[in-house]
Amino acid sequence: MNEIGEFDVVKLKDGREGTVVEVYDVPDFPLAYEVEFDDGSLETVQPSQIDKVIWKAKR
Repeated sequence: MNEIGEFDVVKLKDGREGTVVEVYDVPDFPLAYEVEFDDGSLETVQPSQIDKVIWKAKR
């Protein structure tokens, strides 16, 4: 999977789409992403839950 960064838009395997608002890449902890959905809800997801990156933020 491509490297996923802050403000990238992702599609989860369950079909939902959202924007990555935080990347949790901390030593000794699993990689995770905080994703915000259109309704304003936030969810922490694992890389295995992400189907693909729909849009990459320019860096």
